[in-house]
Amino acid sequence: MSDEMNPSEPIPDKSGQPDSSGRTLEEVLAAYKIELPAKKITLLDRYCRALWDWNTRLNLTRHDDYEKFVTRDLVDTLQLAAHLQKGEHVLDVGTGGGVPGVPLAILRPDLDVELCDATGKKAKAVGAILDEIGLDLNVWHAKGEELVKAHRFHTLVIRALSKLNRVLEIFAPAWYAFDRLLLIKGPAWVEERGEARHFGRLTNLALRKLAEYTNPGMEHQSVILQVCQKKRLAGIEKRAEDLAAGIPIEESAEIVAVETESGPARQAGRSRPFRRPRGARPFGSRPNRGNFGKANQAGRGGRRGKGGNAGKGGPSGGRRRGGAGPNRGSRSPRRGSPR
Repeated sequence: MSDEMNPSEPIPDKSGQPDSSGRTLEEVLAAYKIELPAKKITLLDRYCRALWDWNTRLNLTRHDDYEKFVTRDLVDTLQLAAHLQKGEHVLDVGTGGGVPGVPLAILRPDLDVELCDATGKKAKAVGAILDEIGLDLNVWHAKGEELVKAHRFHTLVIRALSKLNRVLEIFAPAWYAFDRLLLIKGPAWVEERGEARHFGRLTNLALRKLAEYTNPGMEHQSVILQVCQKKRLAGIEKRAEDLAAGIPIEESAEIVAVETESGPARQAGRSRPFRRPRGARPFGSRPNRGNFGKANQAGRGGRRGKGGNAGKGGPSGGRRRGGAGPNRGSRSPRRGSPR
């Protein structure tokens, strides 16, 4: 990967300073009557600054001032956060520059949030951003539909990834690995639902509109859609009641068998996956030398060539958050066991 992806000096902390429009994040939040604790505002501000700096080298976002960040990204994330239960294990699929996953983790530290993107440069950039702001999250260089083959999540969140029909098509074989999809959609969702029905994608699935809202400055309405298997709907509705009552999600100890491209694996249905499939390379992680044998993993730079699962469209890399770990930039990977 080119040197431009590895800045030699850390990004200066400009949080609290005005953006190009002359307003601070705190001022824009106040204008839209959004109240947040000071620590969360500071962390969101640092995220914006780091994201915009990386955006000068890699196209990560079009929302490059506080007005757009608050009215588009933050409002969407706040709406999404209202439907997630304490302790939920969430995967942000196709995270791009980190939205909604990074703001979600800042707003809701009681969630277990991970992120993935199929573009290696974007996954690495988000990993660097998280380092700069000091946030401890997993970032995977992988397609969501491949990552869930060997990892279990409660909820997959999707924003601006693809049309509903396509999303349901690619995740159809993997419903064993997660409970539900939460999708942020615009007014075209009705037509997308019709297309999905036409192709039979919603057979045995239940689609519910959880929220409808208008982003400030925009005329059309956005929605939060929930899609799950019909046989799981009762349990998910019970979780919604628990959410309203403030009850954390109950973790299951169920052991399930899953098939990966490297063969069968066994995995516990707990909040954080404990086994990486062979060939998966989380940024900054170390090989798993436990009961499941060696995992072919590498440092934060991820895999740049094609090999292992990368050539098959599988999870060719990722990033394991571990604080100030040894694998910086192009350094050699360290061997050990991931958390």
